[in-house]
Amino acid sequence: MSESSTHRLAIFGATGRTGRKLLALSDSKGLQANVLARVPESLGNLRNPPAVTEGTITDPQAVETVVAGSDSVLSALGRDKASPPDLMAVAARNMVTAMNKLGIRRIILLTNTAVADPTDAPSLQHKVLRVVLSASNGGLKRDSAAAAKIVTESGLDWTLVRAPILTDGPKTGAYHVGRLDGKIPLRVSRADVAEFMLSCVLDGRYVREMPAIGGVAGSAVEAKSVESNTSGSIVL
Repeated sequence: MSESSTHRLAIFGATGRTGRKLLALSDSKGLQANVLARVPESLGNLRNPPAVTEGTITDPQAVETVVAGSDSVLSALGRDKASPPDLMAVAARNMVTAMNKLGIRRIILLTNTAVADPTDAPSLQHKVLRVVLSASNGGLKRDSAAAAKIVTESGLDWTLVRAPILTDGPKTGAYHVGRLDGKIPLRVSRADVAEFMLSCVLDGRYVREMPAIGGVAGSAVEAKSVESNTSGSIVL
């Protein structure tokens, strides 16, 4: 699929820290976007302003409005301390329902590495990260797993992008993708995650797979502005 095509994206979580990267990247490639925002003014100025629906992810009608007319759905939705305990599951259900109703097949969902895949062979560090998430924010782990189950059982052409610890470093293009094992570093920049998510749409890769993604191990970039998916105030 050409990046200069008229492909329209429905982006959820566009006002979050990863979602902003995703929206800016799609804008730089000339792609059209539909987005959902509680405060539309928070999206800022873009070369190709998206079609904005004011509302929340828990409103099925608002979600359907955003999905309508799109070719693919991307979600970089996150949770914070004020979020409902089942926010991710409700969001997944609303997106899947709208997509099935409107006949849209492709969805890319950002989640965390606590969501397990049968092919995983996690390193000790990744095992510790999963234990930390269970202990510090078991609700997020359960909600993420429930959302993943809804998407993977939807019959849609899904990809779950599993990120460990997210950083605010720049886009490097030097990230590692594959099953969760010792080759996947523990950190990755939001900018690299956004690039990979968009590549899954444009290149048609990883359909019905759940690749893990990690940045360049040991780089100085990784160490900057770290905010973990294990955080109780997670903002993807």
